[in-house]
Amino acid sequence: MYNNYGMNIANLFKRAEGYQKELKHPYVGSEHLLMAILDHDNDATIVFKKYNLTLEKFKKELIKIVGSATNNTDYVLYTPLLRKIIENATNDAIDNNNGKVCERHLILAMLDEGEGIAVRILLSLDIDLDSIYDELKINLIKANNKKLEIYEIGKSLSKTVSLEEKVIGRNNELELIIETLLRKKKSNPLLIGKAGVGKTAIVEELARRINKGLVPSNLLNKEIISIEMGSLVSGTKYRGEFEERLQKIIDEVIHNKNIILFIDEIHTIVNAGGAEGAINASDILKPYLARGDLKCIGATTQDEYYKTINKDKALDRRFLRIDIKEPSLKETVNILNGIKQEYENHHKITISDKNINDIVMLSDRYIKQKNNPDKSIDLLDMICSFKKVKSIRYEDINKLNEELNINNKKLEDSILNNNYEEAINYKIKSDKLNKKIENLQQENNNKVTKEDILEVISKNTNIPLLEDKNEILKKIKEILNNNILGEKEAINKIIKNIWIKLNNNPKVLSMLLLGPSGVGKTCTVKLIAEAMGVNLIRLDMSEYNLETSVNKLIGVSSGYVGYNDNYVLRKVLDNPYSIILIDEIEKASKEVLNLFLQILDEGFITNSCGEKIDFSNTMIFATSNIVNKPNVGFSNKLNNNVVESFQPEFLGRFTEVINFKNIDNDILIEYINNNLRNKNIDANILIKEANCEKFGFRNLRNLINKYNNEIDIEIMI
Repeated sequence: MYNNYGMNIANLFKRAEGYQKELKHPYVGSEHLLMAILDHDNDATIVFKKYNLTLEKFKKELIKIVGSATNNTDYVLYTPLLRKIIENATNDAIDNNNGKVCERHLILAMLDEGEGIAVRILLSLDIDLDSIYDELKINLIKANNKKLEIYEIGKSLSKTVSLEEKVIGRNNELELIIETLLRKKKSNPLLIGKAGVGKTAIVEELARRINKGLVPSNLLNKEIISIEMGSLVSGTKYRGEFEERLQKIIDEVIHNKNIILFIDEIHTIVNAGGAEGAINASDILKPYLARGDLKCIGATTQDEYYKTINKDKALDRRFLRIDIKEPSLKETVNILNGIKQEYENHHKITISDKNINDIVMLSDRYIKQKNNPDKSIDLLDMICSFKKVKSIRYEDINKLNEELNINNKKLEDSILNNNYEEAINYKIKSDKLNKKIENLQQENNNKVTKEDILEVISKNTNIPLLEDKNEILKKIKEILNNNILGEKEAINKIIKNIWIKLNNNPKVLSMLLLGPSGVGKTCTVKLIAEAMGVNLIRLDMSEYNLETSVNKLIGVSSGYVGYNDNYVLRKVLDNPYSIILIDEIEKASKEVLNLFLQILDEGFITNSCGEKIDFSNTMIFATSNIVNKPNVGFSNKLNNNVVESFQPEFLGRFTEVINFKNIDNDILIEYINNNLRNKNIDANILIKEANCEKFGFRNLRNLINKYNNEIDIEIMI
């Protein structure tokens, strides 16, 4: 008999027979087998110890109930029940463990029978047999599944998730997933939501709840395995290899009912493996998903869902769609408050509730291309890392290290020269320096401040949030007053609006600069960008006078040549804190003006790819050569020239319309005297020659440069 089992199980039966002889019982029963299992450390005894069951405790109870005989027996007889237990354990091992019987098979078979002296004694000891059975069953399944190919390709979320982490505020979504998984057919939830809203985190929380036993009994023994199509396809060079591998995994999942598949980015199955003459993964999976042979959780974004899965109606109807919405700001604050302790413990940084509130509000204000809670959690992690690095005073440590190296060199020289008294002094100094370095390395300013949050956002978005606003305004005013002559009133209005914007006004700042050519409208905007040190995006509307010009700004629509190519306003995605100059806006086509109508009103537009471009951190300046000649007593009103050139709703979208005046003769003479080096030329003649009344400073500047260059040439010759 022993030859049919491994060495461990053969020894186990020998020990059971030994206990039969020790107690002088006339047979070997389930109670002797259980004593033999408890006699040696194994996977089963680890579980029993959790329920305070030991060999001594069981043996004492056995003797108390059954007693022991006085006569020895020379025969070894196995009871019919024990033979049945061994037979069932052997069959179970053949089905699930390549025929290798282990202690867990024997215990499970014993509990499956539900009778015998061993079970009765366990019940008398108030041992929870159901819990022991479930735990041993799970352990046995996990041990057997190590040989499955799905474990080579996929990753077990049930084993990798941390029990200490948690997902907050997603109970409704989790309940929907659990309800779907409990269905008889089509028990396949499909999580759909924007990138970063927490789809994968919800599935990980489900795995965590299964591990903790916080799910219905039908899901208690389940294990969630995450697989990727890339892993399935990799290495399949020849036709049929991919299909064979996928079919093998499907068979494994069907055979092992405890496995739930999780396919992140599930839209990739639509084309995965679909080479010429082959079928793709979705076609292979459809029948099994429909019949309920396997359970599958999918996750994808809304865009990818509509591009792929929604078009394949046969695949779509096999899933129950569950929308995962972006949490509100209040919910995001609760999520971060729930996980902040993990980050505090990891980074050894103190994070207050106010820090959490600032992180959520500022990330919502300045980080527009990502979604909560992902962007707020990322920002929290970056701030902790930034604070950790910032708290170490590297410069001071480097100086002390240099001083320490010099001192150690002197110490060595003193010892070589037998000057031990001097060497002792250097040694004392080295010890003090080492102590200082150690203190600096351990010194940790571990409290996060709002300035830290603003600095991290500034570094990652190129938005200068920590600069002194008053200093910026002074610099702009000084540069404009020095370079734009005769326009103090217009400059003051511009400065006032910039001040409002810099004080965290979330609305788009937009100003329409009106005035004759050459008075300095475009130059004003360029000087503002230079003074602030921000990116300038200049759009000359003479290049956007056709109906199709809007494609240059937001990209070509899907289905046309050039779709997904670069476009002008993409620069705002890379540099959200920019100044946009719309030069000579009256030359733009009606479609382009309508596009800017939305930007000025809503603060964002959607490009041809469906991406949202946010302009809330930009400043938009439009210039026009249309002259606004106000009537007497109505200096703030717009005249007919302006109203006829632009639609009223377009003009109403601008924060302010600013008039640049005509240049008077005195200002022109002042400009000439400041810039012309040849003092023999009459300023009035130069003004007439430049036709300043029509062309403003532009022609005059060119003439002055011409005469100044002539002087330089004469000097060189």
